Amino acid sequence: MGWGAGHTVSAISPQRLPEHNSFLSKLFAAVRPEFRGDLIRPDADDPVLGRGTCVVERCSRLTWAKGMCTAHHNRWRREGMPEVARFLHTTAPIKERANSGRVDAFDLSALSAQAKLEVAYALQCRSDARGAGIYRAAVGHAVDLICSSGASSLLDLPLEHWLSAVRDEVIRDTSRTGALVRYAYRCLEDLDAGGDVEIEYAKDSWEASRLGIVVRRAPRRLPFAPIAQPWLKAAVKRWARFRLATGKAFGTVHVDIMALIWFAAFLDAKHHEAGDESIITRETLESYLAWLASSHLVIHTKGTYLASLRCFLDHCRRHGWLERLPAQAMLYHDDFPGRGEDLPRFISESVMSQLESEANLARLPDATTRHLVIVLMETGLRAGDACSLPFSCVLEDSSGWPCLRFHNSKVSTDQLIPLSAKAATAVRSQQEEAGRRFPQGSPWLFPALRSNPDGARPYPYGTLGPRLTRWQITIGLKDESGRPVHVSPHQFRHTVGTRLINGGVPQHVVQKLLGHASPQMTARYARIHDSTVREEFDRYHQSRVNILGEALGYDPDAPTANAEWVKHNLARVQASLPNGYCGRPPQQDCPHPNACLTCPDFQTTIEFLPVHRQQAENNRVLIATAETNGNSRLIANHRKVQESLDRIVPALEALEPSEEGGDEI
Repeated sequence: MGWGAGHTVSAISPQRLPEHNSFLSKLFAAVRPEFRGDLIRPDADDPVLGRGTCVVERCSRLTWAKGMCTAHHNRWRREGMPEVARFLHTTAPIKERANSGRVDAFDLSALSAQAKLEVAYALQCRSDARGAGIYRAAVGHAVDLICSSGASSLLDLPLEHWLSAVRDEVIRDTSRTGALVRYAYRCLEDLDAGGDVEIEYAKDSWEASRLGIVVRRAPRRLPFAPIAQPWLKAAVKRWARFRLATGKAFGTVHVDIMALIWFAAFLDAKHHEAGDESIITRETLESYLAWLASSHLVIHTKGTYLASLRCFLDHCRRHGWLERLPAQAMLYHDDFPGRGEDLPRFISESVMSQLESEANLARLPDATTRHLVIVLMETGLRAGDACSLPFSCVLEDSSGWPCLRFHNSKVSTDQLIPLSAKAATAVRSQQEEAGRRFPQGSPWLFPALRSNPDGARPYPYGTLGPRLTRWQITIGLKDESGRPVHVSPHQFRHTVGTRLINGGVPQHVVQKLLGHASPQMTARYARIHDSTVREEFDRYHQSRVNILGEALGYDPDAPTANAEWVKHNLARVQASLPNGYCGRPPQQDCPHPNACLTCPDFQTTIEFLPVHRQQAENNRVLIATAETNGNSRLIANHRKVQESLDRIVPALEALEPSEEGGDEI
């Protein structure tokens, strides 16, 4: 980073630092010389601390708004905010004055020696992180706040005190100042800790980054403060540390902590006098079951919290973390609430047709989001995994077909799946887009769109949901009844699974494609397949005809309906026909091979009417050819087929819905 002429060097020197203040010595050593000034003026090209040069000709000041510096922007407002292009053409440069160098600088001159270094260190850390920019106004507000507090260091007071003081300030935007104070405080704590994770483990709030754990999405913090019982908090922290050390995902451990916070709240409400773990008897656990059952939590969360509590108690007993834990303090399988059959939240085809429309996809706000949405629709990846795809994520199999390589975060393993042609095109287009945005290269296929000057950050998971929501409102997404509908990114995954199962893909293959850890997860899609296809089966079989053109009776409530459904599925596997279904059980041999239209077991429905019409036309040609050749046997066979077709076609046509007042297809 380069520095402008406004930069001055502070008079602080190592010899003047108090010897007893080891943190100040550490701070001074960490702050580079270019950040030690009373005035810190970055180059205009600095992507974090600078914001470009004013677009007014011959003006060298830093940009503030609409490409103009503060002075020109104020002048533009005073002149009634005329058309920007006309204003830029007619306005003159700002005259430089004695204190003009302070205008674009971060002015830290009012701070004490240590506080000045602390704010400078925060600016240095943000510049090095190459993340979101910092507004000079926010730095100015923070400087005023520190000066008015009388504190010589940010660490003299707890973070919550500073944040409360920011909220009490009468300024237009407290969020930026609060974010800066929070960021500076965290940087200083990290510097003071010196990378010692034991300091973090001793706290009542653990930050993933301070533990050396890379987390791409929230939660990024484990909170233990809500656990009121000291003996329980100590055991929960020990258990959480053990879980992290054995490879459990940070998000999984966060759910465990939430479960124990809930249990601690129960103990505080019902057994406030409890002084140690001896209170956790089987009777207490049964009371907790009743308390949990009456809560507002959904069934899934209740079961998850009980599973975490059972795991916690088992580990405490095994490792001796709660020595006075009663032996009967156990949860059993029967204690868990019945969860029923959770069906996947797939998106209906009418809604998917709107989402997959090229015209609607073109209305997404940017190419990166558009390509990401297409990849989600086509592959069924979890949104977090898709956002973190590496730039080079496509391999070709032995036949040259593109396959996607990604890290399945749910089961912590790398995975390879085949790509559809549409998904492969989207990936290639996104690689071109990322290369255009970052000619020097980015490690991510989907780099973050903002606060990402070097392409070092992947597309934030938290950005996708809101963008998807706004897009659905923009395109006017409607369900079958014409009402507005909203879909989440994860529903694309459910939709892909449902489509695969409905398309006849074996369940174990779908499990592999979706990266499910167990077949039970994939079985959910099989259940929705059975229910939806059964409904279609009942509807179609109330409109079947045989080779005589007679409608076949069918009662979906009859005792034999389920057996007929099973026979239908087996027959479809063994004898798939281009023009109908075989009504014969597959265990029996067929006495009519290649002669279905003359077979009494043949059944067909209206969906095959175009096939029958074409076959009838082709069969008439065959009859005429056979008559010309004088082949009496072929004539007889073809006429039998024609007789069946002449009965089937009119019967199916009678079942077609009329154009006026008929049912919609």
